[in-house]
Amino acid sequence: MIIERVAVLTAIVDNPKAVQEEFNRIIAEYQSLVIGRMGLPLADKGISIICITLCGNMNAINSLNGRLGKLEAVHSKLTVSKKEFIEKDTQKDVEKSEK
Repeated sequence: MIIERVAVLTAIVDNPKAVQEEFNRIIAEYQSLVIGRMGLPLADKGISIICITLCGNMNAINSLNGRLGKLEAVHSKLTVSKKEFIEKDTQKDVEKSEK
């Protein structure tokens, strides 16, 4: 049984042009977790704010956050729901075993 949570990853990118390609490549590797993404470029200030809503197991979510946080000029934080969900594929297995 795999437990999932919903989380929001918020990243402030101090130098978007320098890390944009690597940032997006990492996000693409975790695309199965991504529910939605919103980017707010603040060109006049030279930064971008990116919010990504995620759903998945905490190992994968923390891995994504850690990889993004290692990028120079990227500061990231997670907010994680307290509520836990059983992953859909394993939910069917649980229902079958309960019968």
